[in-house]
Amino acid sequence: MEPPKELEGHRFVGDKRNQLVYDLEMSGSLIEAAVEDLCKAKMYATFGPDELREARNRGYKLAACCR
Repeated sequence: MEPPKELEGHRFVGDKRNQLVYDLEMSGSLIEAAVEDLCKAKMYATFGPDELREARNRGYKLAACCR
């Protein structure tokens, strides 16, 4: 999936509302819909370093559609 402009340069993006993290390098309609919703709501978090390990350290879990 091609990330939205505000998320360029990031691989993992988290949903602050439900503590799920999405991998932007994966493709699928569920991921695209979720990320589009996150951008509209401005309820996303990015991680530094941009790794799944850092997202998990902050309490986020990988979304089922990204497994």
